[in-house]
Amino acid sequence: MRKLSITLGALLLSMALMVTGCSTLPGSNNEPKPPESTNNLQEATKDKIDSALVANKDIFKITWSPDNTQVLYIQTGNAEKKGLDEAYLWQVGEEKAQFVRDVQPTTRSLSWSPDSNYFIISEKLGDGSINSIINAETLNEGAFKPKSMQTPVWSSDSKAIAYGSEFHGYGDIWGSLEIYTLGEEESEYFWRAQDTYYKVESWDQEGNINYTEEDILGKETKKKSTQTIRPSISGVHLGDTREQVIAALGKNYKETAPSGETGHFPEQVYRWDYDGYKVFIGEKSGEVLEITASSPEAITNLGVKMGDSADKLFAAYRSNYIEPESIHGGTLYGIFKVEGAAALAFNFDTDPAQYPREIKPNNKVTGMTLTYPEIMDDSF
Repeated sequence: MRKLSITLGALLLSMALMVTGCSTLPGSNNEPKPPESTNNLQEATKDKIDSALVANKDIFKITWSPDNTQVLYIQTGNAEKKGLDEAYLWQVGEEKAQFVRDVQPTTRSLSWSPDSNYFIISEKLGDGSINSIINAETLNEGAFKPKSMQTPVWSSDSKAIAYGSEFHGYGDIWGSLEIYTLGEEESEYFWRAQDTYYKVESWDQEGNINYTEEDILGKETKKKSTQTIRPSISGVHLGDTREQVIAALGKNYKETAPSGETGHFPEQVYRWDYDGYKVFIGEKSGEVLEITASSPEAITNLGVKMGDSADKLFAAYRSNYIEPESIHGGTLYGIFKVEGAAALAFNFDTDPAQYPREIKPNNKVTGMTLTYPEIMDDSF
């Protein structure tokens, strides 16, 4: 019965194309009549293609590119496909569509980059999706396939996508807002937190990523961030290379080689000791995993310096970031969740034996650390 349905569907599509004056099926010679101009051909052919696709009940998820020159769609597969459907790309002015590849019958969405050069096929994976990024000209598929809870959102320059994802490990639920730049081997965390869910709504022309953050109780908060913000201490960022550290702090450091123990770090590290700074660099990754500062010259990217009052620090950071709850209980005052799924922690001239510490407006900043929450052994 399914095979008969496919056969009838193909017949209907063929008839529709005969009526509209263009051909889609392989081997058809019904060429469209030459129009008066190229623009007329594109506009007319788009209408004919669209009409033919809409008329076929076995074709669905018809998705035109932003420039209206090509269309993606899915067609129900025949019995030989063993339950799989087929994705096609049809370019305006072409006689027939190109076969892209077989897809799961649970394909959730098709989406285009703003410049119409790439498209994403999102296929169901558990409660979320696995996303294939494909070059529309070559039909080459990228090796990295991001996993997301919703359809990824493109940046306005078509160079990257942002999406919310989840990870379940050791009974814990981690949510993350990730960014993948085309051509890279993997994505980067923008935000990451335990028992938190992220849904990207849009990525505007100014570079702002608009998203919804939902806690485990279902409370939703609308937020906006920009990818261009990279938290730093004295010009050093997490993920920086050795060369970038030297460019920021100079060559006057003492290096301690990996000891064989990783501690809370995800890999063994080199430690670079400067006057008033300690920089920890991954042995394998070659990237900065943590920087701590006690130098009177230390300054953050928001302009908070060593010796500044707690009042000034909180005015700069509490308006942009939250002080999270510790997995051990209680608010982590003076520690902020910042971009890159990182943590920026400040020390003050308070009584070190006091717990929880009481930070008064006139307390002074005596130290700062930029790291990842899991390295702090306080994964929030």
